[in-house]
Amino acid sequence: MIEQHTDISASQVVNIPIIDSHKALTSAEGYVLCGPPPESLQTRCNYKRLRKQVLKKLIDVDASLPSGLRLRLYEAYRSPSFQQQLFNQHMQDIREMEPHLTLIDSYQRTAQLVAPSRSFDGKPLCPPHSTGAAVDIEIVDKQGKVIDFGMEIQDWRTVPSKLCSSDYTGISHLAKTNRRLLRSAMLQAGFVNYSREWWHFSYGDQYWAYMQNKPHAIYGRIE
Repeated sequence: MIEQHTDISASQVVNIPIIDSHKALTSAEGYVLCGPPPESLQTRCNYKRLRKQVLKKLIDVDASLPSGLRLRLYEAYRSPSFQQQLFNQHMQDIREMEPHLTLIDSYQRTAQLVAPSRSFDGKPLCPPHSTGAAVDIEIVDKQGKVIDFGMEIQDWRTVPSKLCSSDYTGISHLAKTNRRLLRSAMLQAGFVNYSREWWHFSYGDQYWAYMQNKPHAIYGRIE
């Protein structure tokens, strides 16, 4: 059973203090498997970059998986500007699908799956991917094929949002087992999962601090 959900942009999350360790980003290339650049070619230069301690934990997770399975990084760092662009695109999709929503309701609905780089009133925020502390991750088999998770990460904008949830029950037994395998391995290494997205994990950001009852985050926004 997954603990009660808290949104990644909830006030109790984004108001957590940050004491940044100022550790530079490093590349995951050559240490863990990395997939092709996701969604937009604008991320090509950044998507393999993450904090060194986060990378070390991914290496540990990779080594802990059953024989024949490998961890594969889908995406790590996103610049705040690209993160906001992604947010704006998804918000536009939401407004087209649900035109009855008010502007603030559309903002809040969008923020459930895409963390904004600024609050509704314009205050700068620290979206997890823009800290180098968050990763979108999957598992592949010996042939390099993604195992069955009930959906592909790249389809998150086109599938029902409930299908993205870590504990969604309307998928096959195999897909549920694979989601539990990924989540268990990542949590054991110290990551936390954003339960609206089975693939999203972080270590050291504000969401991690909130979920782990830490007094502050150790990684902040990187421009």
